[in-house]
Amino acid sequence: MSHLTEFLDLRRSDSERLRVTVGEYRGRTLVDLRVWYSTESGEWRPGRAGVSIRPEQVGELMQALRLAAQAADPKGAN
Repeated sequence: MSHLTEFLDLRRSDSERLRVTVGEYRGRTLVDLRVWYSTESGEWRPGRAGVSIRPEQVGELMQALRLAAQAADPKGAN
């Protein structure tokens, strides 16, 4: 993806982060959820673990995440 706009940078460990970005790939705008890793030089690089979806699919994904969070922790998830 080129020209990424970052919306989330969530620390998973000292060497991994989960990032949510929007960018273009082959002329299409995509929302990307991807694990980034730290190289030996300290540079952050995108990993293979992740998924890119079309913007119109985000609503369905958000609803599924809400349902999954409620199922995992019915008292704490909103």
